[in-house]
Amino acid sequence: MIACLLALFVQGTNAQQKLFKETEDQKKERMAWWTNDRFGMFIHWSIAAVREIDLSWPMMAGTQIGWDASYRKLTQDSIDRFIADGDYFAGHKCKKDNSCLSPVEYWEQARFFNPNSYNPEVWAKAAKAAGMTYMVFTARHHDGFAMWPSNYGNLSTLNYMGGRDLVRPYVEACRKYGLKVGLYYSGPDWYFNRTMQSFLYWRLAKDFKNVPSIDENLKPRTTTKTATDLQMHYDSVAVYLKGQITELLSNYGKIDMIWFDGGPDIPKGNPAWQKCISMDDIHRLQPGIIVSPRFFGYGDFKTFESDTDKPGETQKQWAELCTTVTGRSWGYTQTPLKPINNLIKDLILCRSRNANYLLNFGPDKNGTFSTEMNSYLSIFADWMKVNGSAIRGCIALPANETASIPATAHSNRRYLFVTDELKGKTITFDSPHQVKKVHFLASKIPVEFQIINNKQLVITLESNSSNLPLVIKVELK
Repeated sequence: MIACLLALFVQGTNAQQKLFKETEDQKKERMAWWTNDRFGMFIHWSIAAVREIDLSWPMMAGTQIGWDASYRKLTQDSIDRFIADGDYFAGHKCKKDNSCLSPVEYWEQARFFNPNSYNPEVWAKAAKAAGMTYMVFTARHHDGFAMWPSNYGNLSTLNYMGGRDLVRPYVEACRKYGLKVGLYYSGPDWYFNRTMQSFLYWRLAKDFKNVPSIDENLKPRTTTKTATDLQMHYDSVAVYLKGQITELLSNYGKIDMIWFDGGPDIPKGNPAWQKCISMDDIHRLQPGIIVSPRFFGYGDFKTFESDTDKPGETQKQWAELCTTVTGRSWGYTQTPLKPINNLIKDLILCRSRNANYLLNFGPDKNGTFSTEMNSYLSIFADWMKVNGSAIRGCIALPANETASIPATAHSNRRYLFVTDELKGKTITFDSPHQVKKVHFLASKIPVEFQIINNKQLVITLESNSSNLPLVIKVELK
């Protein structure tokens, strides 16, 4: 779940593939639930929970260089020294706690992954109470571990958990609590691709010279694959991916969304694409499904990711921000959680700009959320009980209306969100429609206001002890 992954793996549309076609009205109908619901729970979970590290990326050496803000200042000389030293985790925080892992060591976690407290009904019930209406579960991340007994590949619950299926209970839990079912699936598979790809962060080889390909033991490769070897691998990737995706879309009943993350390891235009699953195949297996754009290079909605990539303006088409409750990691780690107030403000930001908000929680190795995560879900539940009508089914303000603070609209109702830093300050709302009534949404207490020039609503609020956002409901005539 790193946006920069797309730069390496999204290969774009293959011109020979069949494209799924529909009218604009048909797409609006297919996207209707997603457009209305807007708030979902992401679940990032895999074998990485055994050692409480993030999913997949800890095995990719050199990320501490590629992700650092000073990357642009690196020179060829500094990279030459880094490569010559052979310590591909140099400068990484994992050196401090001895948690640096080779890919082989990372995959060893599969031997110890068998969650004994896994009950996705607990997740679904908490998500429902928190006002979430859909969930997305990592069926397989970049690390290659399939969370169901797949007949394709040899890294799944079939090989390590006696065939235990972790996907089916999740799907059933979603249905029990009336949540739409989403499955995350990574196009890249670093285990399946382990003899071909380098486990040194991809930008280094792209931007600098003399960067070797590093194998799954973090040693420089000494052999080069022939064109025949590569083509055979691309063909096997295509068959493998089509097989696994077909299993997910055939064996669990209706699937409402497939959340692809990155394209497969097949070059654009390569004939292996003809053996891979197509968008047409996906819609034939699951009519009505919503598809993210990160596999084919196109899909049903635009994806924003993390705190550095929030939607900066009102979205004219379907869009979604995915981010996590922790400061950075997606899986279960010791990373502190963000302030709950910030998460609610992100939800508000998304809704005021016509984007969905998909908030990630990472279960531990036993399949449970931390006490603090559960506490956050309870706070969301309490806040949504009284303010949910300002979120669900709402859209951004019409083009002829503006507000000095985040706001949403539904029919003749407008909702103004007063966050902690705005309390005690003057807020304004401009509309060509006359104001009928203004009050706090939660308490129904009237709010004093002025109307200036027959169009501008002006409110000055006193400071409030609550650090959670308040909502002001404005009813228009």
